[in-house]
Amino acid sequence: MWFSNLICYRFKQDVSYNQEEFEKALEQDVFRPCGSQDMSTFGWTKAFGKHGNSLSHFSQDSILLCAKREEKVLPASVINDMVAEKVELIEREENRPVKKKEKDELKENILSALLPQAFKKSSLQFAFIDQKSGWVIVNSASFNKAEELLALLRKSLGTLPVVPAFANYDLDVFLTDWLTKFEAPEGFAIGTDAELQEPDDNGAQVKLKQHDLSSDEIKSHLDNGKRVTKLAFDWRERVKFILQNDGSIKRLSYADALKEQNADIPKEDMAVKLDADFILVSEEIKELLEELTQSLGDSADM
Repeated sequence: MWFSNLICYRFKQDVSYNQEEFEKALEQDVFRPCGSQDMSTFGWTKAFGKHGNSLSHFSQDSILLCAKREEKVLPASVINDMVAEKVELIEREENRPVKKKEKDELKENILSALLPQAFKKSSLQFAFIDQKSGWVIVNSASFNKAEELLALLRKSLGTLPVVPAFANYDLDVFLTDWLTKFEAPEGFAIGTDAELQEPDDNGAQVKLKQHDLSSDEIKSHLDNGKRVTKLAFDWRERVKFILQNDGSIKRLSYADALKEQNADIPKEDMAVKLDADFILVSEEIKELLEELTQSLGDSADM
């Protein structure tokens, strides 16, 4: 429930979803386990897991979603070794070379034979929609995985008019300016982690952890033209995070006082606690994002 990485999107128009219709839309793409010949499956699962009954959880202006992925575990090295053994056997017994097309067929046959017995692993991916301010927030460190969830949601709903929230901001300009001046926007404090890189994509990188970012060493790197690609912040002593120049927000950590706000809700009322935690986290994230976008000004054409 405590989102640790954020990939953020904004709706291009106002949205208002009906809970019953929304739930029926998700039911079209509910998760199913892998069949004997499936490498992976991906679909919606209950937002509160065993503590809930619905695929989506509506609370105030927000909607919590959870997608589940199941994958077969078949290491490529194992498959390649089996193909190589089969090729060697054929070449030795039939005294002929095995061409690429035949190798590909051998690989497909081996995969088909192994899939039913392969181990499975599963993972959950959460996201929430803020209908009031038009945010879609995916709890992921990967844009590719976030886009997979959005693609599934778009398939279920029929349309999903969203754009990456920070795509039109030149974030490394902001990050570099804030670190050069060592002056963060109001409500934010610069942390102790950063990454700097020379303007050339293949240029030298400097990775800093638990470092005094106001030091002369950092100023020297900036004076020599390095740009800031990642920078740590502390927001109102409530949330710490890393903002990257691609618009992703990573390594969120929440103040103990925040995490303990719902600690008095008994475990017997886990659904109530999950709802309270979701409200707490979603409101905190929305407030953080609103203050962050305000600090970037109106330079982006949303």
